[in-house]
Amino acid sequence: MCLIISGQSNKIRSTLLDTHGLLADIYSSNPDGIGIMYGTSKGLKVNKFLPKNIGEARNMIERMPQDDRDLAIHFRWTTHGHTDLSNCHPYDVVPGFIAMMHNGVLHTGNAADTARSDTYHFIKDYLHDTVVKYPDIVYDQGFLTMVAEFIGDNRFVFMNGEGRISHVNYDQGVEHDGMWFSNTYAWKPSKLIPNYYKSTKRAWHGHLSNGYEMWDEDEEIIGSWSSAGTEFTSTKGIHAMTDNEFAKQESKIEVPFAYELGDALMQADAELLSAYFDEMPITCINIIMGTFEATLTTHNATNDFEAEVIAACLDNDIATMHDFVRNDPETVAEVMCWHLNWAYQPSKVPALV
Repeated sequence: MCLIISGQSNKIRSTLLDTHGLLADIYSSNPDGIGIMYGTSKGLKVNKFLPKNIGEARNMIERMPQDDRDLAIHFRWTTHGHTDLSNCHPYDVVPGFIAMMHNGVLHTGNAADTARSDTYHFIKDYLHDTVVKYPDIVYDQGFLTMVAEFIGDNRFVFMNGEGRISHVNYDQGVEHDGMWFSNTYAWKPSKLIPNYYKSTKRAWHGHLSNGYEMWDEDEEIIGSWSSAGTEFTSTKGIHAMTDNEFAKQESKIEVPFAYELGDALMQADAELLSAYFDEMPITCINIIMGTFEATLTTHNATNDFEAEVIAACLDNDIATMHDFVRNDPETVAEVMCWHLNWAYQPSKVPALV
């Protein structure tokens, strides 16, 4: 689901070019276009590319400025719209002056033109008119907070013609050596950050030409997912789902992630589930409530909040669960793991944010 990196241009450039295997890993996971934006004496500079291979991607990176100006680079993985230059990021919000990059999946107005990306529709429907009138609003913290509440587990990066940058949901990314990476799931962070996986219990996945591979916290490959979206082969055996129930999935990368969430729920691994909630609370709840069905265990709730979480899960009350997981992800994870049993619903497609 794409990756954005922001920071000083020379640092991003050298990191991508000189860190063994990093650019190849990012590009293989996000092969559908690369775009950059940075300020110049003549205004905002935007370059977009559709590299056919890692060599072309590297050539593009080599042409980035070798100075300390702020720059943002976007590696695309298509979820909505065609894979072409027009759908590469960044997008104009105010043409020639303010541009925006997006990481995540938005579901607002996409049916109006399926050839265009979700980012295009969001800008057109929600941002353009306001930002044209008040261009500095993209640097107003109140506005950025309001947008963050609206978009949930999505990240935006804005830049104007002076090279001034701002982020929506900055805390959903990860910082390293003065750079910001919009996520840790669309690339393999240990290529850059030693022992990254050994510091967390999360499992990770990456794009392959014929599907996906997944790694554990020690960077051992634990399985692969077929591009057909119907079978996941792991060290624990094969999980096969009937009727190709995930065929309509808008973002293929969510299919193996649904199994990761399922493993956490069914193994009652509250610590792992809480870690997922910390990183992507809204997406996790949407997938769980759209893919699994809850039934009560013999454990009893010990307080009113636990009882409310149980009731919301049993009623499939997604909106209430959004509020709960934002406010107390650790307790929600414990309640879901210990007070409820979970089973796959083969007829349902995971809901996304």
